[in-house]
Amino acid sequence: MIQKYFKINHTPDAGTKVLGELKPVEPASRHGGAPVLGGDQVYVLKHGRTYHTGWCQAVADKWDHAPRGLLVTLLADVGARTRCTECDRTENRPENRRRRPSLPGVGLQPLPTEEAVQPDAVIPLRVIGVAHGILFLSAGMEYQELLRDTAVEPATVLSVNGRRDGTVVRLDVGRDEPRLTVQLDPRATFRDGPYQMRLRRPLQRSATKAYAVASVEPAIATNAAQTGED
Repeated sequence: MIQKYFKINHTPDAGTKVLGELKPVEPASRHGGAPVLGGDQVYVLKHGRTYHTGWCQAVADKWDHAPRGLLVTLLADVGARTRCTECDRTENRPENRRRRPSLPGVGLQPLPTEEAVQPDAVIPLRVIGVAHGILFLSAGMEYQELLRDTAVEPATVLSVNGRRDGTVVRLDVGRDEPRLTVQLDPRATFRDGPYQMRLRRPLQRSATKAYAVASVEPAIATNAAQTGED
């Protein structure tokens, strides 16, 4: 009866019929939360008419403003979607022909590598408070200049034993001791003690700072793991 009066229609919309059904797959890996393509994968936007073989402006903007609308699919499943012209131009530049076009940041800025970040890229943090699901961490004054040139990008995580326990939402360097604000996940258990922050090169094309926060994690757990490996 409900279907009779409200004419519920479960058929695909016109765009899906013309372009072909989207078939999202898991990316080959992730770099700072951003999906990294495998050899036979491409980026597609949820309502887009093109597919993207690299981290072009359209992909970067989607990741910045609506990351859930950025999908990964197989090149064989793009349907009638056409190739992004910016991706095509970027890959054909002489300076990019030897670089992997599937990594976020290719053709836009240097690839984020451990070697590219300063030796003091692991910054110790201490807890200064926790309230209403918000964790406040502080770094020493000696790191203020480095953190002035550090950004917080979307999907930066608080990681505890490999589990995501929260998201970094703010880095405030206007104080004597830089402050980091973390939104804890509702089911996360607060852990007191020392923490540490890791830095990397930024992924966003529009980045104006040299570094970005890669992750935040308890220092004790990390040090214990390293001691066990030794």
